[in-house]
Amino acid sequence: LYLNVYAGFRGVDAQLIEAGESLGLNRWGLIRHVVLPGALPGAMTGLRYSLATAWLALVFGESINADAGIGFLMNQAREFFRTDVIMVCLVVYAFLGLTADVIVRTLERLLLQWRPTFTGQ
Repeated sequence: LYLNVYAGFRGVDAQLIEAGESLGLNRWGLIRHVVLPGALPGAMTGLRYSLATAWLALVFGESINADAGIGFLMNQAREFFRTDVIMVCLVVYAFLGLTADVIVRTLERLLLQWRPTFTGQ
């Protein structure tokens, strides 16, 4: 997330900043009206990537070393050959991951609707 936000800030077009200065924007106005909207697409991309990585780490961590949670339930089901429980746990993980992604995509759609190239998909 940090790297994408940083790249978003560094990728703001210098001509946009110059145009904002020409229009008389002060430092706070430049940040609010030019830099933050210019860096927002990179930040949203970073949020989606970091959320996916966080879900993978959660699943891995719960599967390896947990004494409660869905991963622990899956490990117990594996020991007792309960494939039905394993499948339900996988579906729950998938549903939670997709829900998180839908929330971020909805947030993208709301925050980036000003961009003419953004299609919202």
